[in-house]
Amino acid sequence: MQWNNDKNNAFSTRKNGCRLHSDNNKEHPMRTLLLALLLVSPLCFSKTVVIIESYHQGYKWDADYIAAVQSVLGEDHDIRVLALDTKRLPKSEWPQKVASLQQSITEIEPDIAILGDDNAFSLMANHLVERKIPVVFLGVNGGPVQHPTLEHDLVAGLLERPFFEESIRHLQKVLKVDKHFLVLMDDSPTMRNAVNEYFGDKRSAEIYGSKLDIVLTNDKDTWLQSVVQAHELYDAIIVGTHHTIRDAEGTYIAPDELITRAFNQSRVPIFSFWDINIGKQQAIGGFTISAHQEGITAARLASLILNGVKPARIPKMNSLSGHYIYSRSGMAHWNLELSPMIATQANFVE
Repeated sequence: MQWNNDKNNAFSTRKNGCRLHSDNNKEHPMRTLLLALLLVSPLCFSKTVVIIESYHQGYKWDADYIAAVQSVLGEDHDIRVLALDTKRLPKSEWPQKVASLQQSITEIEPDIAILGDDNAFSLMANHLVERKIPVVFLGVNGGPVQHPTLEHDLVAGLLERPFFEESIRHLQKVLKVDKHFLVLMDDSPTMRNAVNEYFGDKRSAEIYGSKLDIVLTNDKDTWLQSVVQAHELYDAIIVGTHHTIRDAEGTYIAPDELITRAFNQSRVPIFSFWDINIGKQQAIGGFTISAHQEGITAARLASLILNGVKPARIPKMNSLSGHYIYSRSGMAHWNLELSPMIATQANFVE
């Protein structure tokens, strides 16, 4: 996936030895507030930042947000990355992995921790705050009911919220009329939390006149069969994550293998709520959450805290900005054209 060059989209300067970043594009009000706080924060000296990822750096979401964090903090601070690998490791092995990372935390003695996604938060946040280590989170879909530590005074961060309404409104414009969509996700904590917060217990819903049926499954055959049969009822598929799916023998199925099979077998176009699922022989596009932007925002929050702002002063925020991403080969595969207005707003891969 190709991203716009940060040198063209951001300026960087220094104040008291710290790098500061600001988008040239119109700032979200909360981003403006955060940048203003950063500009008046006290001296910043080199600190140790640990990133704890729920998954692994081979997973594009993790790779993108980690690269974004490093682009903001890497020149001025020592960054260490620890992986829980919970998408590939069976749950029975998680306690051993957690114990290993807790030992690493003892050895590293970080000044701050950035936690990516629900599993890292649920498994590591309480341990960190008990050690008086401030926590910044991103990619967390659960709320205080699932994660009570979200309300701790040492915790700040960015709640990940798929752009359900914005995505449906966008796809209505792309596909020209109100549509019937299959929303297909793995049955991971991330997807369950995202769906339950917005839809509650409902697995059929309506947004702006479009009907949605929601399927969450970790079974490979169920997931693929839903893709193959989608044309019988639906005009398009919108995928969430599909990274905890296994076959009948319990063997883990690589996400790229799964989405490629879906690409080749589906008779209706496949869109996505996440930019990491869009590309050659993957989803065609959509209005998506950007792992890169989530990482930039989390890094800015961490910089505020490293500069002396107390985490309790920073309000919890939802995902700040989505963007239009499209695959040129996917558009050709499903014979889809974007209107000139949408095309001028979109980023294209390949």
